Amino acid sequence: MSGAGQAMAGGGMVKGYWWGAAASVLVGAVVATAAVVATGSPGSGSGSGAISGSGLGSGAGAAGSAGSAGSTGSAGSAGSVGLIGAGSLAGALQAAAVAPSELQDRAVRALWRTKTVEQLFPATVSPGSQYVRLGVADAAGCDVLPKDFVSELGKDAPQTACVKVLRATYTDITQTVFATVGIVVIDGPTAARDQVWRQWTPDADSRRPELMPGVFAPPGTPAAAWKDAQRTVWNSQASIDGSYLVYVVSSFADGRPGSTDAVLRIGTAKSLGGDSPPVQAALGLSQVFATQFDDAAKK
Repeated sequence: MSGAGQAMAGGGMVKGYWWGAAASVLVGAVVATAAVVATGSPGSGSGSGAISGSGLGSGAGAAGSAGSAGSTGSAGSAGSVGLIGAGSLAGALQAAAVAPSELQDRAVRALWRTKTVEQLFPATVSPGSQYVRLGVADAAGCDVLPKDFVSELGKDAPQTACVKVLRATYTDITQTVFATVGIVVIDGPTAARDQVWRQWTPDADSRRPELMPGVFAPPGTPAAAWKDAQRTVWNSQASIDGSYLVYVVSSFADGRPGSTDAVLRIGTAKSLGGDSPPVQAALGLSQVFATQFDDAAKK
């Protein structure tokens, strides 16, 4: 080959090299930008990990390969990184397209996992009278609920499902009453969960003893010997978004027999004695614990 031919070939290789390198760097920058958009602030730990894993790391690798393999290698690397960049950018745009209301709904539905035990079940609660927490149960499956309870939930809100049941037991400062607070976590589409709020009827259901959940008796506490047979009354309340159904089962703490099925079927919890300590506990605590989810849904 002549000197002129060699010079032209050399010039072509140089140009190919620089075009490949430039394309790789450009695509790497696009990928990095997409990763930042998708993961939030690059200053956070998760953001930095996402950037180094799918953004600048890929771009830098492609540029290095281009330098050693020439123009053909550069074009191949740039093409593969371009696909990654396009996918990352599409993912970022999809995440950005989620409506704020949907993000809020997801946050509320995750509260049972993101809140601490102390936030879900505070050590003291004061819905009029003051109640002290005696113990918190491990998260349980929905089989701790009466079968009729779960069936009624399915009838009121088809396409929803019970996920978990969280429980804690409280007593008032005079230890006159015991009260188990239960939080039923519900999953399902937004429209289906809305039916929980609209169709669940606390007063009517409180007259149905077959729906009344059992008590949680924390070992080593004054309520350790508490039995279902001592239950006086129960009440429930759904959160406004239908993601949670709070119930409270209460009784006197002195071991006296609870209400018979016939008494429960006569009327609402209020008709059992509006000034009765167990009734006050069931009504007050169910409202307080449902409100924490309602407040989060309104933000």
